[in-house]
Amino acid sequence: LKYICSYLPIRLGVASSNKVDRLLNIKKSRTDKKNRHEKPAAILAAATARLTMGRVQVIAASATVGRPLRRELSRVLGLHSSECPETLRGAEDSVNLEMRMSNSDEKHIGRAVRIPDTVRNYVLPVDGSTSGSLITSAAFAAKSILHSTESEDGSAKRVLMVFTRGSDIKLHNALGALRHFGIRPEPKSLLDALEADGTDRLMEVHRKVSGVIGVGGSKKAKMKENGDDEGYLLVTHEDNVRGLHLDRLDAVIVVGRPAGPDEYTHIAGRTGRAGRQGSVLNIVSFEQAAALSSWEKMLGVGFLPVDEGEVSEIVAA
Repeated sequence: LKYICSYLPIRLGVASSNKVDRLLNIKKSRTDKKNRHEKPAAILAAATARLTMGRVQVIAASATVGRPLRRELSRVLGLHSSECPETLRGAEDSVNLEMRMSNSDEKHIGRAVRIPDTVRNYVLPVDGSTSGSLITSAAFAAKSILHSTESEDGSAKRVLMVFTRGSDIKLHNALGALRHFGIRPEPKSLLDALEADGTDRLMEVHRKVSGVIGVGGSKKAKMKENGDDEGYLLVTHEDNVRGLHLDRLDAVIVVGRPAGPDEYTHIAGRTGRAGRQGSVLNIVSFEQAAALSSWEKMLGVGFLPVDEGEVSEIVAA
């Protein structure tokens, strides 16, 4: 870092950080007093602002931009709290934001990236007093979705199950319990499905799991030709879904409440991509279900309550 910082005053014109919400220590609230060591990205950004006397443009990119991130970036750059960096967004989104703010007294800056309108968000309140009860409900929900009617293109269902940090359920324990329930196709760890011992094999496995086949050609025909028309249930943790693309993913089952609205945006955004319909089923305790509803305004979505008997209908709805 010292070597890099020595070149900042003479060599740097623009400093850019992608996924900056993961590169900085962001406090969840103003009352968060937990002491954290500065991350390398924060040290570099602070050095850039200090050594170049503000001559270098600092660009921080994130799919989810909220007040905590802007406050932390202001601190790192040595700005006053009233000088939060400007949030830039797409032209169409900016016009809609200006119209909304001009017609109300609301000053909150909404998220630059939102959950697609093609995604339907459901909540299944259950007895969440134990991890076993959450996993049991998740297993029956997965069975109902996987065995429901076929997807839009006639293929079997493809489902991603995400365990949140708040669920406090270890991934290997969850996989063992889900397999115990006899779910078919057999649940697999997302990371294991993508694991490979070489670049060529990694790309081949990624194509099979994600459904990516390149430009041109009939995707459905190639799937049937290669025998890849089967559905799947992939299981992963909340921290592993950012930037993930699984082609034609029908549904995401979220076990436990995500850490916050930003995290939910990343999870829900795995489905409903490229104009396709998608569903997100949140399996949470009764108390967490009420907390989820408080996110509706921030996320711009509605959480529709369902019971266990209606789960099989959410994908075909």
